[in-house]
Amino acid sequence: MNIMAIMIFLMLGFIIAAVLMCYYIYSLVLIDAKSRGIKNPKFWSLIAAGGQRVEGLLIYLFSRRKTISNLSSAEIEQVDSLKRKLYCVVAVLFFLFLLAVLLIFQSS
Repeated sequence: MNIMAIMIFLMLGFIIAAVLMCYYIYSLVLIDAKSRGIKNPKFWSLIAAGGQRVEGLLIYLFSRRKTISNLSSAEIEQVDSLKRKLYCVVAVLFFLFLLAVLLIFQSS
C-alpha cells in the first residue's frame, strides 16, 4: 500500500474514534445529569459532548457542583463500562497519532 492510502485509513480511524468518544462522553454526562436531577439532561449532554476544547464539559462540571449524585448499582456498572470504553478509545487515538507521526517522518 502506498502512504496516501494508509493516511486515508488513519484519518478514517481518527474520525471513527472521535465520534465514539463524543458518544461515550454524551452517555456519561446523560447518566450523571439524570442521577443528580439536573434539568434538561440531554441538553447538558450535548453541551458537554460538543466543543473542540472541552469547554462544554467544563461548563457542565461547574454547573453540577452543588448537586448530589444518586447513582443506582446498575448505573454505576454502566458508568464504569462507559469509562473503560472511553479509555480504550483514547488509547486507540494515541496509537493512531503515533502511526501518523511515524508515517510523516518516514515519508520525508
